Parts: sequence; C-alpha cells; structure tokens
Amino acid sequence: MRYKVLNTTVKDPSASSPEWDRANTGKIEFQRWKEYYQPIETTFKMLKGPEGISVLFHTNEKNLRAECLEENGEICMDSCMEFFFKPDPWDLNYMNIEINPKGIMHIGIGKDRHGREPIWEDRKTFSIESIPNEGDWTLKFYLPFDFLLKYYMKIAPVCRGNFYKCGEDTDHSHFITWSEVEVENPDFHIADFFGKFEFEE
Repeated sequence: MRYKVLNTTVKDPSASSPEWDRANTGKIEFQRWKEYYQPIETTFKMLKGPEGISVLFHTNEKNLRAECLEENGEICMDSCMEFFFKPDPWDLNYMNIEINPKGIMHIGIGKDRHGREPIWEDRKTFSIESIPNEGDWTLKFYLPFDFLLKYYMKIAPVCRGNFYKCGEDTDHSHFITWSEVEVENPDFHIADFFGKFEFEE
C-alpha cells in the first residue's frame, strides 16, 4: 500500500479546517479476520506542514466504548484508532499511537510487540482533537518534527507505517487495517506489513 502525503502551509490544521479538503483520503478497510468482521467505515488523511505531520481520522462506528482513562493504558480495548509509524524506514523501531474517543493516548516505541517503551511526552504536544458522536467519531492529532527527531535520526521522504481501527473489548470486537496484515490471527505489531507514505517535495 502507498499513500501520498501532500503539503500544507498551515502549521497544524484543526479537525474542521477546510485545509483537509486538499488531502488524499485513505481507507482502513481490510478485514482479514472474518470472525471479527464489522460493517465499520473508517478513513484517514495526512498533511505535512512546515513543522510537523497532521493526521485526521473519521469512522462511522456506533456504540463507542471509552472506558480507559489512563495515559499509556490499554486503549486498544476501547473503540480505538491507531497509527503505527516509522519515520526512518531503516530504523527497526516504530511508534504505536493509539487514541480512544475521550482523547486518551497510548504511545510507545520498540522493534516489535515485546519490550515496548512507553513515551510520556506532554499530551499537549500532539494537539489531540477527539469529536465523538453517536455513530460518528472524528479524531485529529499532530506529530511535530522536533518530537519525532528525539527518537529518529531523520524523517525520510518515504516512511513506513500502518493505520488501524480496532475495539477489542467493545460489544462489536473488530480489527481493521489499511495495509493488509497477512497472518492468521489479529496482530498489528508486524512491521513487515507496513505500507509506504510518500511525502510531497
């Protein structure tokens, strides 16, 4: 999978900004694990600004679950939208960014599922906007270059990563991906299946 990230002159567009109209739309729609199939439609957009990367999600999930109130807690048990990101494709480490409808974030870094290190950055850094409704949820967050460069040597013109929609402990458990993860059981922590993000020059 490949997604083209377009540029914006706006530092960090808000969730309602018309600037998002210029961004490409990606669909999180692979449901490989049919026993968890749910008719949920989720999209994402990305924009590269002068100082960072902005990400916008939208889903039509109903009966949203948002029980976790602990930063770096088990956000994936709730209704959750996730971005796994490797700014430097040659670095073995990737970040997993997971956010529930209350805007509570889990963010960590590591090479795979095991031994991941939580990141305790001030949440204001990420400018999270979570707008949940009944049957509709919009989420926006921001990744400043200065933050990413604390953990990576560079931000390459072509990065790797994946987008996910999940909700393990909801009454409609689901595991949906942008770039298909070709394994027997749900597992988002396999970087071999990450797609590519190509940044506009």
